Amino acid sequence: MSDVAIPGLGWVCPACGQVNLGGVTCDACGIARRITEDPPLDLPYRPQLTRLPAFWLGLMWGAVTVAGLLLWLSPVARNTIGNLFLLVQIVGSGGAAVSSLFTAFWQRIFNQVELVVPQRVRTGDTLKAEVRLVPYETVSNVSVKVALADRYYQATKDGVEMERRELEHDNLLSNASLRGRRLTSVTADFIAPFPDTPHESLRASVLADVLGLLSFAVPALAWQARNLREHGGYFVEAQVKVGLLSRKYHKRVFAYYVGDSLHFG
Repeated sequence: MSDVAIPGLGWVCPACGQVNLGGVTCDACGIARRITEDPPLDLPYRPQLTRLPAFWLGLMWGAVTVAGLLLWLSPVARNTIGNLFLLVQIVGSGGAAVSSLFTAFWQRIFNQVELVVPQRVRTGDTLKAEVRLVPYETVSNVSVKVALADRYYQATKDGVEMERRELEHDNLLSNASLRGRRLTSVTADFIAPFPDTPHESLRASVLADVLGLLSFAVPALAWQARNLREHGGYFVEAQVKVGLLSRKYHKRVFAYYVGDSLHFG
C-alpha cells in the first residue's frame, strides 16, 4: 500500500493509516512521506573491506611487492636472482595489488552495475543501451559514458591486426549524485550500423589456437588467445567513473541487414 493524497485533507500514512493534513512526516508514527513515496530497495548493508576477498588479495600482492623491493635493494639478492626478474616481479605484483584494492573499493560503492543491450538489431534501427546503477549509499561525482565501437580485423603483410573505431558515443552523466539504495537508469540511443568490416579472421583463429596450446607453458598467453577470439564485432562499451575509480563494461550486439543478400556482423 502506498500513501494516498486526499484533496483538501492531506495524505494517508501507509504504515499506520493516520490521515495527515500536511507536513513531511506522519503525525502518528513519524515516518517520512518521501520514504513512503520512494522506498529504498531491500539491499544488504555496504560490505566492510575486511569481508571482501579482493581486499585481502590486494594485501597479499602488496606484501609480495614489498618483499620483492627488499630483495632488489639487497646487492646479494639482486645478483643471485637477477635484476630484471626482480623489477618485473615488483611491477607485476604492484599492479595486481593496486587493481585488487581498487576492485574492493568499487564493490563497496555499488551493489549493481549492469549494461543492458539487445542481442541483435537491424541496420538503421535504434540500438538502445541502458546502464543500471544501484549504490549502497548516496554517492557523488559519478560520470557515465557509453560508446558504440566497431572491433574488426585488419590484414597486414605480417599477419593480422586488431583494430577498433568508435562509431558514436554519449556522455550520460557528468559529476552527478546518485541516491543510495535506489536504481538509477540512464539510456543512450545509437543507430545500428551496416556490417561492412571483417569481424572474423582465419589467421586470428589459427593464431589463437596456437597461443592456446602454448598457454600450458606460459599461462599469460591464454588471455591473448581469448582476446583474439572475442575481438571482432560491434560492442557497446560503458565507462563508469566515481572520482578516481573507473570501470569499463562491454557487451556485443549483432547487427544484420536483409536485402538482396544477408549481411551480419
